[in-house]
Amino acid sequence: MSNIKKYIKGYLSGNLWEELCVECYRSRYQKDNYMLIPAVQGGDAGIEGFTQNGIVHQCYCPEREYTDDELYEHLRNKLTTDIDKLKKNAERLKKLGVPPITEWHFDIPEYRDSRILQHAESKRQEIVREKKENPTAYQHIAEDFRIAIKTAEDFLPEISRIIRTNLSDRKLNLTIERPKNLDWSKCDSEKIANIRRKIKAIMHVEDDDEDLNYIVGIYAESYISGLKILNNLRIYFPEIHKEIYCIEQSYKRDVSIKTRINTDRSMNKALFDEILGEFDAKIKRDFSERFTEASIIELKEALIASWLADCSMEFRG
Repeated sequence: MSNIKKYIKGYLSGNLWEELCVECYRSRYQKDNYMLIPAVQGGDAGIEGFTQNGIVHQCYCPEREYTDDELYEHLRNKLTTDIDKLKKNAERLKKLGVPPITEWHFDIPEYRDSRILQHAESKRQEIVREKKENPTAYQHIAEDFRIAIKTAEDFLPEISRIIRTNLSDRKLNLTIERPKNLDWSKCDSEKIANIRRKIKAIMHVEDDDEDLNYIVGIYAESYISGLKILNNLRIYFPEIHKEIYCIEQSYKRDVSIKTRINTDRSMNKALFDEILGEFDAKIKRDFSERFTEASIIELKEALIASWLADCSMEFRG
């Protein structure tokens, strides 16, 4: 499963995927007067919507997780069926005001087999050939007709914007699979030392304390996972990443001041708990409508771990 597909898992059912695609097309092709075709009163004529410059699109979301071969077969069959509809619906498309079609987009969450590209090209050539043989029947198809396979990754800016403004229960999933055995080589030894030193100062325990080692391991794991989460957000949802970055940087300064002003080491734990509570409330207030509850927890732990690993959060030992 690609990262973007994993993140938008809440959208991956037939109707919700179609709704997401339509929102993406409305956003991207607003200047081209995108028009939605409701699937009522005679059906949608084999397309979800169209633009005034000849782009039409059709959505499809597989019902479940398939093997590579199964997925290809389902995509191939759906593409074939919908292209056949396109060929036969000349009169209905004309009545709807669809201009000569230059591009037919097949909107799917992902594909894993290049054979679907080959199949799309063979269907394009088929239409071009049939148009030459019978131009009157194919007046709704442009001379330079193309077929394009569009996946979720082709609409990252639109999806990011939709999720930022969408207040429904379809939330972004940031969680990643945690490794069973943490690979410490991925984490700078200085970062681990910083985490250990600060947690030790908070807990007031010796170096060999079992609970100390456990907590250090938890935050080290969150630090490593956090790097991946934030990097994926930067790549796939840059607007959301920027928003998180600005909040984190602003709050980090406050954390730095609070922990450095504190001169009473006996207050370390109380101060740490206070910072966790305040930041937890801040993250929930700003992102609970866009992220799953598990994502909120992972994001909070990742950012706290980053403050422990660098010099933002300090505690006197």
